Amino acid sequence: MRIDPQAQAVLDEIAARSKGQPMPRNAAEKLAQARADTASLARFSAPPPAGVEVEHGEAQGRSGHTIPLRLYRPSGASRVLLWFHGGGAIAGSLDTHEASLMALAERTGRIVVSVGYRLAPEARYPAQHEDCFDAARYVAEGGLGLPTENWAIGGDSIGGLYATATAHALREEGVRPLPQAQILLYPNTDLRDTRTHASLEENEGRIMTRASLHYEADQSVPRHADRLKPDVSPLVADDLAGLPPCFLAICEADPLRDEGDAYGDALETAGVPLERRRYAGMIHAFLQMNDRIDRAGQLLGDIAAFLKPL
Repeated sequence: MRIDPQAQAVLDEIAARSKGQPMPRNAAEKLAQARADTASLARFSAPPPAGVEVEHGEAQGRSGHTIPLRLYRPSGASRVLLWFHGGGAIAGSLDTHEASLMALAERTGRIVVSVGYRLAPEARYPAQHEDCFDAARYVAEGGLGLPTENWAIGGDSIGGLYATATAHALREEGVRPLPQAQILLYPNTDLRDTRTHASLEENEGRIMTRASLHYEADQSVPRHADRLKPDVSPLVADDLAGLPPCFLAICEADPLRDEGDAYGDALETAGVPLERRRYAGMIHAFLQMNDRIDRAGQLLGDIAAFLKPL
């Protein structure tokens, strides 16, 4: 494998930064470090485009709490893309993904609605799934006055898992209108303890490690039996038929590459229309690296082209 030189430069910078970090002394420091590491990826994002307006809103969670929403509205936009950010369910935020999602809004011409779902370990499974579903239902029902025609749903990393699990839940619960597309960027699809995908070892240390993935799962889905459920590990779902057409981005130098590819195979087997794009030499989370990695622009363009006919 030949890693893209710009992607390798990002990995080198991350490695150099981590050498100066002290080892966490307790659980609180370990969590704080994981969140800081995730937040630090935002430094690789290009400045947000000037022509996209930022608005704030909220949806009501089923537990009586509010779910923050942040809207990125380009001029003339009339369709919605609901987005769930990455961060392993323990990190990431509306802020960490703002610049990259503003760029996505500009390129697609869609109102991107970013969902501030609750994080683990303060809120554990199924809290994240519930927040994502509740926000999606709110949007589908025209919340905040948003248009519901041909809306789409998407996410990066663990957010991709939440996007496809939410699309499935919306179908099962009879929510209408259903999203007309799902955008899954280098998604987690398999949180089982027994997963043995070759890319986990092959790409060890490139943005994430097997240990960091286990840590995230332990925080968000502590019961191992829950990790066998199809909403937690969509790769094991046996009823994917009827899900929206899917754009699936796979990165060659990503520990999650093989589980993403396997999920793509499962979607195809179920008859779900699939546009699978494999980005040779590319690393996890490169949507957020459009100031350093030129091919992030290609990713934005590919998503826009997929959504344009809808």
